[in-house]
Amino acid sequence: MDLEARIKELEARLQVLEDQEKIRECLSRYSFNADLGRSEEYVNNYTPDGTIDLSPDMKWSGREQLMDFIANPKGGHKAIEGRCQHTSMNYFIRVNGNTAWAEGYSVVYLQKGDTYEPFTCGFNHWDFEKRGDRWYLKYRYRRPVGGNEWGGKVIRDYLK
Repeated sequence: MDLEARIKELEARLQVLEDQEKIRECLSRYSFNADLGRSEEYVNNYTPDGTIDLSPDMKWSGREQLMDFIANPKGGHKAIEGRCQHTSMNYFIRVNGNTAWAEGYSVVYLQKGDTYEPFTCGFNHWDFEKRGDRWYLKYRYRRPVGGNEWGGKVIRDYLK
């Protein structure tokens, strides 16, 4: 392989690594903004038509619904704000140009008095879209550990 081809290959591999790191940053923005009550920043981390799908009966799509999910004090995330910590881990991230997906686990801890307890534990599938130099959430699918819809098809197929 000639030098020019090797450089192009290395540039392409470097771009994937940089995109994966920016996707990790997007996931961190998701968690920190939710935990700290930064509702506008939380919603702005999604594409305008973004979706959070927590169960067949709990799905929010688009800016208005996402804002209701994160900022609603009655049954929304606002009820646990300031007492929660979102933790994401073990992500497989795959980039394909300006789209990507990730699958892994999340645990939300909730303060109860002087202790902290797991509030939810789940499997997550995330879809991302790159706009300019930044990655945005397009779709988040979460299901509880051990539930009927536990585990991701993409990861199950990928690990075969």
